[in-house]
Amino acid sequence: MHPLDVAEYVEQSVDVLRRRLRDKPDLGVKQVQLSGQKVNLYLSVKQRRLLEDVIPSGLLAANNQAFAQAVRVIDLGAKPKSRDLVLSLDVTDYDGQPPTAELLYPNLSPLSQAEWPKSSDWQGIVIGHLSYDRPWFCRRGLREYHTHPQHEDDPWDKYREELALHTVVEEILYDLQHRMAFT
Repeated sequence: MHPLDVAEYVEQSVDVLRRRLRDKPDLGVKQVQLSGQKVNLYLSVKQRRLLEDVIPSGLLAANNQAFAQAVRVIDLGAKPKSRDLVLSLDVTDYDGQPPTAELLYPNLSPLSQAEWPKSSDWQGIVIGHLSYDRPWFCRRGLREYHTHPQHEDDPWDKYREELALHTVVEEILYDLQHRMAFT
């Protein structure tokens, strides 16, 4: 596809995203900026506290070592705080390639690994990728997902016709507001 056609397609996709986000204030998006090959969504995220603990099972292994289960729960008793972040998408070669997605501070510097949110079910955000030296969203429709060796059998071409940019972004935003917490 010609680069001008790609740029026009990206602009149309971002316009659809903006329209849809106007009707979803609970996703916390304050502004959407398209600059070259980057789409930056400035958002206010509910920062919930994540409680982590290890619970002994009472079972012992053959070597008398105790089995235990690590658990995470979102502290629903604590009032969430608001935190400003940027969800940044690199849409280079979209939609021949899926976008990448990362979290940034409002000054557009990368969010430190320790400050990335976590889910109570240990899923959604992963550390460790051959091509990305940062945490990443393990989600179909993102380049990080489709280029990871564990997802070789789930190529982007399988989804690109039906999985619009706004769908991928809305799913990430929903998870950030409702499934994720910060330790």
